[in-house]
Amino acid sequence: MTELEQYREEIDAIDQELTRLVELRLNTVLKVGRYKKQHNLSVLDASREKAIIERNVSCLKDSQFEPQLSQFFQSLMTIMKETQTALLKSEK
Repeated sequence: MTELEQYREEIDAIDQELTRLVELRLNTVLKVGRYKKQHNLSVLDASREKAIIERNVSCLKDSQFEPQLSQFFQSLMTIMKETQTALLKSEK
């Protein structure tokens, strides 16, 4: 096995774990969406989004990745809001 193939296997294993975690997060986001619907709350909570991004960026061991991690979480938040919005529309 070449060095490149080893790196790619590492990435594949990481991707599988990310998939498991994103699915878990999506299921929890649906619960949050149902709660928000029951309590007439908005999907968007900008201050919470900002806090989540800041908290996770602060966990980085290598600060050079701050822009990428910020972008990753911003994209993740967009997907999660879209998921909640679709849930609220479908359960009317």
